[in-house]
Amino acid sequence: MCSLAFPFITLAAIIVYKAYRKFRPARQKAQIEKQPERKLEKPPSIQRTTFNFIGITILLAFVGLLIGSMVSIFSNLIYIVFLFPLGMGLIGGGIVADAIRIVKLRKTYQLIFISLLMAVMMYAAFHYGRYIALQVQTSLEMFPGLSEASEDKNLQTAKVFLDYALEQETGYPGFVGYMLIKADEGVSIGRFYRSSRVNLGPILTWLYWMLEFGIILYVMIIMGKKQAGKTFCESCGNWLGGEKHLGGTAQANESLSLNLIKQKDFVGLRKLLVEDAEMPSVEIYFQGCEACNESNSRLVVRRAFPTSKGSLQFTDISQTILQPIDRTQLLNQLKLVEN
Repeated sequence: MCSLAFPFITLAAIIVYKAYRKFRPARQKAQIEKQPERKLEKPPSIQRTTFNFIGITILLAFVGLLIGSMVSIFSNLIYIVFLFPLGMGLIGGGIVADAIRIVKLRKTYQLIFISLLMAVMMYAAFHYGRYIALQVQTSLEMFPGLSEASEDKNLQTAKVFLDYALEQETGYPGFVGYMLIKADEGVSIGRFYRSSRVNLGPILTWLYWMLEFGIILYVMIIMGKKQAGKTFCESCGNWLGGEKHLGGTAQANESLSLNLIKQKDFVGLRKLLVEDAEMPSVEIYFQGCEACNESNSRLVVRRAFPTSKGSLQFTDISQTILQPIDRTQLLNQLKLVEN
């Protein structure tokens, strides 16, 4: 019965995770409101960073097993080539991005490692789940009734019988023999209700499985890389939010605005900026930590001009690093924070 109960445990775990992701932003907002004077946390030590990486690696491997097992259940009902691995990649990529955000991974090799590990566990669990399903199917054919076929001793008998048959056909029992015989049967591609589906044969089936795995891994790395490319505050450890639009001015004022920023003349800059400047224009954006005022911020100046298709195109002109004291003066002048 353990084999039959595992899919329901998997489903429950995924539902809990989805609910956590849905309600997490509201909970974080409430915590911030309750703690307006939150003390700044020290940057994590090397030991703590290593411990966090090991912990999140183990967790992702386990989650990969759960996702792969769950997908294998649905695949026994219907399986759509390329769409299922794409779905696994998207789900896994979202979880990898969450893991990167939580433990603040920045290095590319860490992203590749956790993505590769999770993809391996996910895809292996997917195929192993189908092997388990074949054992259950064998037990149903050997014993009358679902209750009798699902008994542990009968499932074990069916497994022994199946492994013996696999060893006779391929020379290997168990999961290895199952994969070999599935490859020998070949993957059929085409509409699932047609009898004229194309069978890839053994060699192309192995290549197709490699392609499926590659899709899963690629999507996970791309989604994780997007999160890893974001920056976080080196002082308090919070991820920086998106850029804030401070305003814009006419393109003729480009040199003047750059000089004002260089001279830290934020009073003059405030007088120059309007919320909706006429195109083409010079737009100014700010990015910094919203939880503390202990780290450097970034001021970006961009040219904005309409294209022939009616959309806007932006080109970076300059990026200025602001010290905490400069940041405070800038935001106060532009009324983005209270004086």
